[in-house]
Amino acid sequence: MKLVNINKNGTQKFQLEDGRFIYSYNSGYVRIDSGLDRLYQINKVRKVKPNTKGNYFEMYERILIPCPSERFQYIKDWVKRNTFYGDYGNVLPYSLVRKLRQKDGVIKYLKNRLK
Repeated sequence: MKLVNINKNGTQKFQLEDGRFIYSYNSGYVRIDSGLDRLYQINKVRKVKPNTKGNYFEMYERILIPCPSERFQYIKDWVKRNTFYGDYGNVLPYSLVRKLRQKDGVIKYLKNRLK
């Protein structure tokens, strides 16, 4: 993981070894760009009680990380959990991992359907 740039708002942009980008915002949010059409928040979530009448759906809010050093540590831990390595210790490109997951999902679906 390497720091690519810091913009005028203080947002830090990191590039992972598999080609994805992680953005660390001063507001405490952490987002990832996996090459698709949007950024995804990777902050932890917690349940909150609905504050409107008649709303019985579970609601969630993101847990912000205001401290920059804690945010960087969270990013490093997240990368350890979510980076995929090949047989020789090399990092697999995320586009390949995504394709393998899709094929694995199709295989599981067909196995369950044929039971």
